[in-house]
Amino acid sequence: MLSTDGEFSKHKEDGLRRFNDNAFVLSCEALLQKFSKLDQEPCIGALNYKIDLNKSKSVREAVSLAKSVPPGPPPLCSICQHKAPVFGNPPRWFTFAELELATGGFSQANFLAEGGYGSVHRGVLPDGGLIAVKQHKLASSQGDQEFCSEVEVLSCAQHRNVVMLIGFCVDDGRRLLVYEYICNGSLDSHLYGQIQDPLKWSARQKIAVGAARGLRYLHEECRVGCIVHRDMRPNNILLTHDFEPLVGDFGLARWQPDGDMGVETRVIGTFGYLAPEYVQSGQITEKADVYSFGVVLLELVTGRKAVDINRPRGQQCLTEWARPLLEKRAIYELVDPCLRNCYIEQEVEGMLQCSLFCIQRDPHSRLRMSQVLRMLEGDVIM
Repeated sequence: MLSTDGEFSKHKEDGLRRFNDNAFVLSCEALLQKFSKLDQEPCIGALNYKIDLNKSKSVREAVSLAKSVPPGPPPLCSICQHKAPVFGNPPRWFTFAELELATGGFSQANFLAEGGYGSVHRGVLPDGGLIAVKQHKLASSQGDQEFCSEVEVLSCAQHRNVVMLIGFCVDDGRRLLVYEYICNGSLDSHLYGQIQDPLKWSARQKIAVGAARGLRYLHEECRVGCIVHRDMRPNNILLTHDFEPLVGDFGLARWQPDGDMGVETRVIGTFGYLAPEYVQSGQITEKADVYSFGVVLLELVTGRKAVDINRPRGQQCLTEWARPLLEKRAIYELVDPCLRNCYIEQEVEGMLQCSLFCIQRDPHSRLRMSQVLRMLEGDVIM
């Protein structure tokens, strides 16, 4: 029996979608096989993990590599006490039905956020583990590219200050990513959102140091080479109730095996955080992340947004307003009035000095993230 044109078109579309899904599944399977080989070399990841543990005072510091310690990580947050995922596991393949069950049918009660990529919902796995499920909008070549990028990057990048990818789902045109659930929202909600109590200085300092550790790992210590985040901003720094920061959202991230060798690419990111050389030429190196992180440091100290059109002329762009004040070391004009002098002046001065080195117009004059971290920890005074 012959189909009508409409039915034929529908069958054709369904077949094409199944073909694209099958191709995408094969791509993901190849990806997992590729990186599962790296997981068989635990000494590489363990070495970086030990290095960071010696310098950290975070909740995850309690994870020891000694055999005498009981299996399983400590809670990710000392307040929530929810179960943290285990390091070293490759991302798991979920069915859509599993994620639908975990999120209560992606109910409004479990809704967390909405963005250009799609929506995020909270979920609970059968073992009690809490997850955040990012559901991408309708599949497209650009969306699939970002989806693959995030799976690829986070399959290899596991660090206590980087949001962990637990798994993913490719099912009938749907694209979903499953992360560990981070309980206290993003940094921007604490700096600029509806939360009434301003962030204490101790929390701001801890966030700066932890986020710097995460970026240092991505740039300099990841076992597969340098990873450039390309969208470092407060929205993509998630927090626990202990104010332990985790760098997230790797949809725009790129591999950069030779970190200092710029690769030309389409300019994407968020205005106010983009490095000048990246905007002008599309040349991307890890120094573009350093610039963005310098802007985040300024936001932590000043309490101002990177771009705020509601401010007077000359103050709308944070870096342009702050640069001359940074060069004059005008601390009191820069520090957030909400702190009400409740801060450690030496730490504030160190963070401002660090931000100035990060937002240099010449990328070669900017610090590396390992140098940024040493400055923030007070090991280096310039």
